[in-house]
Formats: sequence, structure tokens, C-alpha cells
Amino acid sequence: MSNQRDTSLDLMRGIAIIMMIAFHFIYDLNTFGFTEIPLFTHWLGVAWRCLIVFLFLSAVGISLVFAHSKGIQYKKFLRRLFFLGMAALTVSFGTYIMFPDGWVYFGILHLIWVSSLIALAFINQPKTSLLIALLILIGFIFEQPNLNIISNIFESYLPIGSIDYYPLFPWVSFVFVGIYLGHNPYHQKIFTVQSNILEAMGKHALIIYLTHQIVLFGLVGLTYYLLN
Repeated sequence: MSNQRDTSLDLMRGIAIIMMIAFHFIYDLNTFGFTEIPLFTHWLGVAWRCLIVFLFLSAVGISLVFAHSKGIQYKKFLRRLFFLGMAALTVSFGTYIMFPDGWVYFGILHLIWVSSLIALAFINQPKTSLLIALLILIGFIFEQPNLNIISNIFESYLPIGSIDYYPLFPWVSFVFVGIYLGHNPYHQKIFTVQSNILEAMGKHALIIYLTHQIVLFGLVGLTYYLLN
């Protein structure tokens, strides 16, 4: 596998970023009463959210394979893990201050952090990774076994309704799918459109993720304040 940057992966992340921003913009409009779009109850809203998460998490698996194709680069991996962990803690701290009854204790960044640690051991095992993903999804569909480990252990200490909760199971399955795709890069055949803007957004996905809701929520909130 070449060390050349995978622009298709950047494009894939960029599209996920656009979809995420649109989703959260509608969520903010709902929050302030401008709209009543059923993002979490209508199947289209649920499918939209799942597609966004799939693109992000499968990109994690793909990038792990790509980054460590010539052997695990532990220094690079730990450096990435450190910054990702700091970002996750920032989200937890910030939401605890703003939303103490629904703070983010295990959101998408926390999930990526833990999933990266688990998935690293399987980056050279695409078929095993795909099998693990299928088993997790089957277990989730049939609700056996109960795999919400974090909530089960710390249930009495965690908020009832976190504003951004992605349990390890079943979502980690998408990372394992990404490992399979890293060895069978179908994304390079799907995401072929040339877009410097989307690719740039994909390269800076973490920064955009951390800042976009501050901007969106602030603008929608300001608009609500001015109109009322």
C-alpha cells in the first residue's frame, strides 16, 4: 500500500462533515422551536444519522490500515490517541458545564478513542474484522448479549439522557468494517469526485467537529433571541 495520502478518504470524511453539519443545524432549529423535524423518530432521520456515523467510523478503520500498512507506527499512533483523548475530554468537560443533566460521557470521540485501541490489533486481519463486525451487529439486532458495558457498570453515576451517546456496541462494528475496506478499498471507486473544499474539510474533520456546533448553536440561539 502506498504512503501517498488517500484523497478518497478525505472526500469521504468531507461528505460526512457536510451531512453532520446539516443534521446538527436541523437539531438546533428543533431545539429553539423553529422546526419540528423528527430526526430521531422517523426512519429517514435515523438512517441519516447512521450513515453519518458509518462514514466517520469506517474511515477510522480505513485510516488505521493505511497509516500502519508497513508495520504499526506506535509513536504516531500514540500521538494521535493523545490529541483525540484531549478532544474527547474537552467535549465532556464543556458539556458538563453547559448541560450537567446530559453531559457527554461517551460520545463519538470517546468511541473512536476506544475503538482505535481495540481495532489496532486487527489491522492486518480484514476477514476476521468483517466477521467480528457481523457478529456484533447480529448480537445487537437480537439484543443478545447485553453489551452496553459502560452504562451497566457506571449506571448510577451517569446522566439518564446524554446529549451525545454512542456505546461501544454496536458502533465499533463500523470500525471493523473500515478495516476490511482498508484492504478492499471500494471507497476509492465510490468517492471519486474532485473537490478541494470537501477534501480540506476531511483533512480537518476533528477541528470542524469540535467547533461547528458552537457556531451553529450560537447563530440559531442569537436569531431566536433577536426574534423574541
